Order: sequence, then structure tokens, then C-alpha cells
Amino acid sequence: MTDVPDEPDPRDEPAPPDGDPLDEPAPFAPVVLLTVAAAVGVMVFAALAPSVLNLRFLLFGPIALVLFEIAVHELWWRRWWGAIPGAVAGLAIYSEGRAALTDLIGDGWAHPLAYVTAWALFAVVFAWCSRYPRRR
Repeated sequence: MTDVPDEPDPRDEPAPPDGDPLDEPAPFAPVVLLTVAAAVGVMVFAALAPSVLNLRFLLFGPIALVLFEIAVHELWWRRWWGAIPGAVAGLAIYSEGRAALTDLIGDGWAHPLAYVTAWALFAVVFAWCSRYPRRR
């Protein structure tokens, strides 16, 4: 045997990560759960302090949360397109759902239920759409 050190085997090196990080979609469960939690929090705060409630406040919590997810997970800007169909679906379910629920359970519960459902639908559509298109 010789005293020559062994050459490093290229197979021992760690494999490069799969794909580009820009191809990573929004994490589905955290985006949906955190958006719904933010919407519930906004509704609880609105119930406790109804004089503070205005449209900007109703939109702030869940939108800030989605923007935080985009910034933290560095979603590629072409993946943000899911916010458009998510917003349309959310607004449709809010307006139609609130009207239908008002007839069934009254406006006191219809507004919060429709609001949280609309934000949940927005988050689901946004997170699902963030999977397309792939850059490859």
C-alpha cells in the first residue's frame, strides 16, 4: 500500500437541491390556515371594537399575511397571478354567500361567516395557482 491520500470521491458530495427555489410554490396548508386565522382574528376584533371597523381594516390582516408569505418564501412574481382569480372567487363567495346566509341566519352571523369563507377560498386559490407555471 502507498501513503498517497485518497482522492475525494465525487459521489460522496451532496447532491444539488432539486430545481430552482423560484419554482417552489406557496406552502398550501400554512397559507390557508394563517389566512383563515387572520380573518377570524379580524372578525373577533371587529366584534369587540365595532367602532374601529372599516373596509381597510377588514382587508389588512389577510392581505398582510399573504404578502408576508410571498416575501418569506420568495415566490417568483409570475406565481402571484393566483391572487387575481382568488380575489374574484373570494368576492363572489362573500357577496353571494352573505346574501344567502342573511336570509338563513341573519346578518349578525352572515357577515363574519361569509368573510372568513371568502378569505379561505382566496387563500386556497392563491396557493393552488402558485404551483403554475413552472420555469423549467
